[in-house]
Amino acid sequence: MVSMLDDDFCTIPEAAKSLRVSMSTIWRWIDSGRLAAYRVGQRRIRIKKEDLATVVRPFREEKAPETPEDRVGMETVKMSPLDAKDQTALIRKARALQDQVLARRGGKLLPPSWEEIAQDRLERAARQ
Repeated sequence: MVSMLDDDFCTIPEAAKSLRVSMSTIWRWIDSGRLAAYRVGQRRIRIKKEDLATVVRPFREEKAPETPEDRVGMETVKMSPLDAKDQTALIRKARALQDQVLARRGGKLLPPSWEEIAQDRLERAARQ
């Protein structure tokens, strides 16, 4: 029985040494559920050596080649022709509203607000 534990399991210090991390890191991984640990008796904690591999992962995940459907922050959703028609109508309405607002403003966009915000911050800092 002891040889089974020696071959398949390791202690917290052994796990820390083999992964070259501190024992507190091993405990943090156990507490967060990232690393499985097993109680042997009342006081002993052991970790399966094969479970140590679960916390080792590549620094940068290899990304699959992008396809034309991939868009940052957008999910590709299959729409029925009726849904596509409704979405197109909504886009047209939004563009028409945008044109109306722009026409009311004489074709001028709203001025950037960052200049006013920066000025307000400077004034507030001067008051303090």
